[in-house]
Amino acid sequence: MSKEIELRFPADVRYLHLATNLARQICTLVLDRRGNDDLFYDIPLCISEACTNAIQYGGDEPGRRVTLMFSLQKDRLVFRVGDQGRGFDLNAVPVPNFDEHPERGYGIYIIRAKMDGLEYIPGEQENVLIMTKLIGSSERGEREK
Repeated sequence: MSKEIELRFPADVRYLHLATNLARQICTLVLDRRGNDDLFYDIPLCISEACTNAIQYGGDEPGRRVTLMFSLQKDRLVFRVGDQGRGFDLNAVPVPNFDEHPERGYGIYIIRAKMDGLEYIPGEQENVLIMTKLIGSSERGEREK
């Protein structure tokens, strides 16, 4: 059984806290906190990075929006972040040069390190970054009922 929650917000960094707060609430609802402290930090961090990228690189037309979809499936959480930008090649995003300590460029690296799956689908109407985090059925416990 799949459960979905969608959030659409203006492509403005002032609304970023809505996405990260929703991610924290999703974690609270579906994960057992015992032994999952990393997930309670990692998931909102990845959502923040993905939404920040969607805001910054999703085009500069007025009225742009970011779409964030959470989907709870049997053994995984799936997160989709959509924007209306030009898109990019996920495979061409380099690993940051840690010796130079760049101020930017860590987002995709962090998402790849923290998530179990990462896919990017460019589209005419919307580009979508899909992040997957595997979870055990015991981690959801009785909260899903």
